[in-house]
Amino acid sequence: MILLTSTLLILTAGVSIPSAKATTTTTLFLYTTLGTSSVTANGTAMTGGASTTLNSGNTYQFKATASSGWQFVCFVYADKTGAVGSTLNPYSKVISNPCSLEAVFIPTTNTTGTSSGSGAATLTLFASGGGTTSPAGATGGASISAVIGHTSTTTETPGTGYTFLCWVVQCSSASNYYTSSTLSYTPITTGAAIEPIWVPTSSAITLPTPTPTKIDEFSSLMVVIVAAALVATALGSYAYAKRKKK
Repeated sequence: MILLTSTLLILTAGVSIPSAKATTTTTLFLYTTLGTSSVTANGTAMTGGASTTLNSGNTYQFKATASSGWQFVCFVYADKTGAVGSTLNPYSKVISNPCSLEAVFIPTTNTTGTSSGSGAATLTLFASGGGTTSPAGATGGASISAVIGHTSTTTETPGTGYTFLCWVVQCSSASNYYTSSTLSYTPITTGAAIEPIWVPTSSAITLPTPTPTKIDEFSSLMVVIVAAALVATALGSYAYAKRKKK
């Protein structure tokens, strides 16, 4: 027994015991989205417009929660291997490299606000992943001088592998989205936030169907009135035709 123990000690004397592998980390940047919608990673809230430290190689489940008046469209994830889009919510992803994530939300309805006075306005243009704008936006919002009641123009250019989805515009009295590549926006209040949205071309993500419609152009009451007027006109024409035949 003593001989066996001595032999084992001799055999193990030159063997080093590996130390526990240190956990490596990486960063994920969450692009800010308009509205008060929120995103969590494995149940922990993430801060919009800031980097979050994650354990490299771990699987994370991202969940987007839309605030009132907004709806979730998709997640856009990008790292050095390229960009992917997903309409899954929650969305699971193994995070191994520095990356970015954007949860895309749009208004559930396009609302037409009423202009409030006149004078100077400030448009705050937010940058998001996937393209550039002219004038240039910023992660924390770039200020653009404008005038209430006067049209201001902003153009977008998709980056490689991306396609334009829409502009999202929010002010104190209205939230809207616009699908034209060039945004011609007329401020109705002293301030508005603007964000361009791009999605990976390979993802084939489109706006939700049916798409939101303007609610102030024709109210439901106006639709009823117009329909009643058309019916009355049709009945009147029918009665007149019958009298002529007699």
